Amino acid sequence: MINNDEYLKITKQMDKGWRVIDENRVPFLRKVLSWLDNPDQQYKIIHIAGTNGKGSTGEMLNQILQASGYRVGKFSSPGLYTHREQIMVDSTYISSNEFVTEFNKILVILKQHALDIQALSFFEWWVIIALDFFATQELDIAIIEVGVGGELDATNAITTSIVNIFTKIALDHQNILGDSLGAIAEAKCGILRPGAHVISYSGQQAEVQAIIEKRAQIIGAKIYHGPRPKITSYKVTPAGTNVKIDDDAEVFLSLGGQFQLLNLNTVLQTINVLRELEYVISTAAIKQGLGQARLPGRMEYDAKNNIIRDAAHNPDGIEALVASLKSWRLPFKPTVILGILRDKNYITMLETLLPHVARVIAITPANPTRSLTADELAAQILEMDDNVEVSVADDPTAAITVARQIRESSDAMIVITGSFYTLRAVKGIKF
Repeated sequence: MINNDEYLKITKQMDKGWRVIDENRVPFLRKVLSWLDNPDQQYKIIHIAGTNGKGSTGEMLNQILQASGYRVGKFSSPGLYTHREQIMVDSTYISSNEFVTEFNKILVILKQHALDIQALSFFEWWVIIALDFFATQELDIAIIEVGVGGELDATNAITTSIVNIFTKIALDHQNILGDSLGAIAEAKCGILRPGAHVISYSGQQAEVQAIIEKRAQIIGAKIYHGPRPKITSYKVTPAGTNVKIDDDAEVFLSLGGQFQLLNLNTVLQTINVLRELEYVISTAAIKQGLGQARLPGRMEYDAKNNIIRDAAHNPDGIEALVASLKSWRLPFKPTVILGILRDKNYITMLETLLPHVARVIAITPANPTRSLTADELAAQILEMDDNVEVSVADDPTAAITVARQIRESSDAMIVITGSFYTLRAVKGIKF
């Protein structure tokens, strides 16, 4: 038995820097995979790119495929409460033992080529470990979510995929992907593979959709032109949404948020393609899977304490969060524990959020190099909207203490949002 300390020691030693702007990284990672006998070629892959909605789309597919009797691997990032969340087989995290075994195997191969642990970044290590680990698990299919962008992302080291999904593409990571929607779409189209079936988010902007279709045609991927389901919500709550599909099947979608209906549309189109590829997926399996879908930190509702944890980390994500808050018709404006990274478009995020909240408790996210400090965030809020109560929490525990005090005199919902790092900062602290 491997001690968990060894897992923690290894992850601490990994290079946390981003290498997503180096065009030599993906070819190098493909070389590493070849040294491992190309594990990614031993199972079918659904590859998902997009700005928002990758996690929700991947999780819905994950649960539906499992409910259909398939063994499913899933890679998504970042891990919220543990890094091991990133690698799952049938919704079970990779264990510390399995991670260390995979790490040591790969490190031996790297050393045979005069390389060491620093040859791969933190994210690249997790991608390579996931791809190799999945090859040992007798999978029927794997769902791989892009980290950032597409073309230069470590997950793009995979050789082939049977389905390429594009969730909603919006402005984010402009310093890496380009400062226009077109440039970002072009970067994400790097995941396209010849012969793959291509599904694009139903609400995609026309400019983005045109780029996806043009790039797919050039590379020989197959754009989906089949039916798009009609989805109607008839009961919307923080715990989830009751919907009708094509005025027929009634389904409870356990992932909260009105925006999930468009993600669900993407999922159902993908199910149509998978059925064409002879995957057997029944309506009953769809109902079961959607009812079981869970995603840490994405509209995650704690009914007992009336708390939403949502890692909305860009303007589009905050807009979706606000749309959900409005759809729930809450009796009081919520209290928000908010922490934002300074390299995000936080002015636009605040412009969208502040009119819909009563008070903000500003905290500093758990990312020292990229965080907007709680003091800076509070000052910006006061400058923009003097109708919103603002307090500064010196640490996450203090933020929870303030929220508890507010809860004693108010039944308002508490929303924790702004970044994955904000949610990570308050993890494990009880209300």
